[in-house]
Amino acid sequence: MNSCIVFSGTTEGRILSDALSVHGIKHIVCVAGTYGEEMMSEDPNRTVHVGRMDAEQMKDFFTSNLSRDDGTVIDATHPYASEVTANIRSACEELGIKYIRVLRGSDESAAEGFPKYASISDCAKALDKTDSNILLTTGSKELACFSENVSKEVLERTYVRVLPSVESLQLCEKAGIERSHIIAMHGPFSVEMNSALIRQYSIKHLVTKESGANGGFEEKIGAARREGITAHIIERPSKEEGISAEAALSLMLAGKDPVMNLTIAGFGMGAEENLTAEARKAINDSDVVFGAERLIKGIRKKKYPLYLAKDIIPVLESEKPRRPVILFSGDVSFYSGMRKMLTALREWKADINIRILPGISSVSYLSAKLGISYDDAKLYSLHGHDGEEDLAKLTDLIRYNPKVFTLLSKGEDIRRIAETMIASGITGSITAGSDLSYENESIVTMTPGEALACSFSGITTAFILNTAPSRRPLINVIKDSDMIRGDIPMTKECIRHESIIRLGLCEGDIFYDVGGGTGSVSVEAASLSRELMVYSFEKKTEAVRLIKENVKNAGLHNVTIVEGDAPDTFGDLPLPDKVFIGGSGGRLCEIVKELSGKKRGIRYVVNAVSLETIEETEKVMKTFDACECDMVQISVTGVRKAGEHHLLNARNPVWIFSFTI
Repeated sequence: MNSCIVFSGTTEGRILSDALSVHGIKHIVCVAGTYGEEMMSEDPNRTVHVGRMDAEQMKDFFTSNLSRDDGTVIDATHPYASEVTANIRSACEELGIKYIRVLRGSDESAAEGFPKYASISDCAKALDKTDSNILLTTGSKELACFSENVSKEVLERTYVRVLPSVESLQLCEKAGIERSHIIAMHGPFSVEMNSALIRQYSIKHLVTKESGANGGFEEKIGAARREGITAHIIERPSKEEGISAEAALSLMLAGKDPVMNLTIAGFGMGAEENLTAEARKAINDSDVVFGAERLIKGIRKKKYPLYLAKDIIPVLESEKPRRPVILFSGDVSFYSGMRKMLTALREWKADINIRILPGISSVSYLSAKLGISYDDAKLYSLHGHDGEEDLAKLTDLIRYNPKVFTLLSKGEDIRRIAETMIASGITGSITAGSDLSYENESIVTMTPGEALACSFSGITTAFILNTAPSRRPLINVIKDSDMIRGDIPMTKECIRHESIIRLGLCEGDIFYDVGGGTGSVSVEAASLSRELMVYSFEKKTEAVRLIKENVKNAGLHNVTIVEGDAPDTFGDLPLPDKVFIGGSGGRLCEIVKELSGKKRGIRYVVNAVSLETIEETEKVMKTFDACECDMVQISVTGVRKAGEHHLLNARNPVWIFSFTI
């Protein structure tokens, strides 16, 4: 048997049914027509009954489907469905079944200054004396009464907004409403949507029931005031007593631990028109909304201008809302705070139900405005990550790709991008889109030179077009001539390239260069990928100075220089994935022992010139049971010019050891 029957004719009824299902409470939802059934998703805890019943039929239905001991009937029908409510109440009283009336709240002050009527017939008689277009938003069931009390001429200038169901359309036709005057739509409707309909059909009189917040009453009144027209209000038939859907759910959950159903939704750029229907519905169904001030400004729900987990979770703990919504700008899956929020929420409460809804990203919006695709573009965000290394990564993308979209932290980032493009010799254009979707939206296309003199405020997204992108080298080689050397020993080109190859570096690796010298190995490794984190260890002051200078000249930000003797300087630095040792100062065994004691699977490459270093390296490989071992001796002979002749110039042979411990 079911423990509950819900009569649903309002948003509250559907919300209540969804909540009961989430909490595993088996129940029946009664709806009048097939459209109400279509609004209910399939759920193992919910059975939908379609069709109207009188009091006697209700008694039979309750007896057959409801537990006499603890059964409950929840009446969430429309405030104006007085006959249905009377039948439900009568059947429950006769059978001794618990009855709960759910009523949506109303704000009578919202309609101050507009005429009110006791019935639709009274309103129709008043409108029969007018001479302008009328918009009925009272539903299809009131059409017959309206048409009976107005002239044919008034009916011909009447427009009706009804649900897009077969039954509603049939009632419109029966009432004599022209097909071109039927607006079949499903809400909720914003003030902007109502205003648009009023303007499109030259409406001067809008008829609405006093249906409360979830019925869209305030949005209709707001649109009427905005457009300067008259709203005609049908008062509620009686001042009956009832409770909210939230209170009804609390009664049903008495003794049960409540389950929170939280939604994280993308709001789009910020203007309400860009909000998806699914996100709008989540907001309308919510009991509290969180988000940045600009996003929640127009939302008429309980709300908090919070968007960080550390601020939101305490509110969730204290208020225990059933359907909270957290809003992020743009699309939650595109450079948003959603990932951190999701992790924090699940750490806080493992059994929380979280639904994630996408939004329209500023990149999608801007590309559409420009009439270009972004499926072949590179995407990058400077928003919240606008340091010099971040700008260098963006510059690399621009250098090698014709199309790049980027989110910016501030308007002046446009100038910084322009400066790096000019310094790098990149030709093309920058399109800056600021305050996208708002009334003051600005989209400007400039050359890098023009962008130097421009300033932007507000939230900005940029599209950079490179008219002559460079080809990314397949092997990024640093030449000896690229390095400032002085009197410091340097690992030469041939040896350096071969050593780096044997390291097997991967993007995201942490790489130690022990005995940095001039920094040639550090610089060449770091230039392969800005995602590689390089630590260059060097004890000689002059060598440290040279490394800093070479790193700066190469425009690298992913090299950290550590002055001092390894392994004493390893400290609390992140443990490496790969290690190059060009000079150990006789402490090779200590270095490997220090690292292998904390992490296994590190790949080492050691350069050895002296017999003593060769012997020490072989001993280390044996002592620490190295695997994937390889040894190669390389002899390099250059050519030098002597007068009219070219002489061979042999260099010291170098042993390259590579192994994993």
